[in-house]
Amino acid sequence: MTSPNLTPTKRIGDPRCGSRDTDDSPSCGAPATWHIAWRLAPLAEFSLICDEHMAQAQRTFVYEDRHPADVVCDMPGTGWAIGSPSYCTLPSDDTDRSFLASKEAPTT
Repeated sequence: MTSPNLTPTKRIGDPRCGSRDTDDSPSCGAPATWHIAWRLAPLAEFSLICDEHMAQAQRTFVYEDRHPADVVCDMPGTGWAIGSPSYCTLPSDDTDRSFLASKEAPTT
């Protein structure tokens, strides 16, 4: 599978595009319009990206799933709900949130 190099970013509830042109360049920072799952198992990897970088990702990389980005996608402890379409959800139980947060993979 071809996927980009991912760099962990802090989740703050403000979905922004984390795509970078090079490893040394800053993140795009535009409002994220897409949430991509590069892989869902065994260790999930996600990115929040803008329309421009989504078009580039579709030409360049392979990903498992995507859905429109919203504020829940950028919250600590968010879970990916597989469906048609998929979406992000915050578990209602604090125990579930702490489990998900401890299992979060790097995201860009």
